[in-house]
Amino acid sequence: MNWKLPFDIPLVTPTMGIPMEFYDALGIIVFIVHISFIYVLIGASTASVIYNIMGAVTGNKNYDKLAYKMTNPTTISENMGALWGVAPLLIISVLYTGFFYTAILKVSPHILHIVYGNIFAFLLSYAYKFSWHALENSKGFHIAIGAVAVLTFYTLPPVFLSMANLYLQPETFSYIQNIWDIMLTPLTGFRLLNFFLTAFAFSGVFMIWYGMRLQKEGEVEVGELAVNQGKKWFLFATPVNVAILPLILFVFSPRIAEALMGTLFILLPFLASFVLVVLYIYLLKRWDQDTFSKKELASVISLMLLSVALMATARHGIRVVSFEEPLKLQAEATQSYMEASLGEYKKYKESLKNAPARDLDDPAVLADEKGCMGCHSIDTHLVGPAFKDVANKYASSSEFVNSILQGSEGKWGEVPMPIQGVSQTEAHKLAEWVMSQK
Repeated sequence: MNWKLPFDIPLVTPTMGIPMEFYDALGIIVFIVHISFIYVLIGASTASVIYNIMGAVTGNKNYDKLAYKMTNPTTISENMGALWGVAPLLIISVLYTGFFYTAILKVSPHILHIVYGNIFAFLLSYAYKFSWHALENSKGFHIAIGAVAVLTFYTLPPVFLSMANLYLQPETFSYIQNIWDIMLTPLTGFRLLNFFLTAFAFSGVFMIWYGMRLQKEGEVEVGELAVNQGKKWFLFATPVNVAILPLILFVFSPRIAEALMGTLFILLPFLASFVLVVLYIYLLKRWDQDTFSKKELASVISLMLLSVALMATARHGIRVVSFEEPLKLQAEATQSYMEASLGEYKKYKESLKNAPARDLDDPAVLADEKGCMGCHSIDTHLVGPAFKDVANKYASSSEFVNSILQGSEGKWGEVPMPIQGVSQTEAHKLAEWVMSQK
């Protein structure tokens, strides 16, 4: 393919000599941790509002208690999700700098919604949590606060996934003009559907675990409710997710889909779907159970985490095949750029060897040789004052000699003049030449 790289100066990937496989594995691990917290954030915040409404409508206090309990994992996941989200972004931005930042520029200024949208949602979710008892008699208003927080959280994934889908497909840079050109596509739609369905399924498993913990702490009824609701969340979200998971790979550009066909990454979405089916059957058989043994709970959690790990690795596989050719071309461009730069430097050094010796008896040449012209000019203020202004300030050249040899501070504003590396004779020659500029 004919690639047009989205930057002018090639970049060297700063891997410090460590194999790329290390960064691949690290990227997958930190992403799994990050996305697990995000899944709980989406699910727990949604569940809290739903059960708050159900408690208000039915008068069942257990729904209200469960809704309140779900505010704790919401606020914890907010902080941990944001914290762990920095790690995969840093790895991606370092390894795929040109593509990553080009995509950000393409979707700006909407990408800033990740920042101010998060802040707004965070503040609302904390207000929702800590005003729970104070607004007990104003349920409608309290539920509205939580609902707005949840809806704001829901607006963040479309923005982030649009940017992620764009940087993975640098061949689209030429015609993608803004965020809507990539957000309103089947690719973003499929990935968003997978994200939310996985978040609800993951949150269902989390609620089973959380319900077992509540039961051990003596809150049996609320714990049993959490376990039963958790099973429903998982069983509701999983069937559609199983169906769409293998399809996501094929809504990428033909280049990526074709490249994936020749790798083992193509199998991972199918394996993730298979694991979800196994877990689905496992929980379906335990539909009437209000409690789980430690072994059963460990099996449920392990299967859910395995499916997420398979999805995360498949996601990384897309990145691997997507950037294989662009990174190869980038490496070639980098090598050519470095060789050309080195060639120019050698030419320059050779020209210095063959250049005639400079006449340092000429004060103007001496001033240039010693770097004086880097901060001064004859009649224009640069970093330091113009030589004409210096000449008008000093009564004699001997006063100025001290400034050259010892440096000066506070005479011409805040920028000090450092001590110059010149001899006594050179300082006098320069001072006399400067004074002659009056």
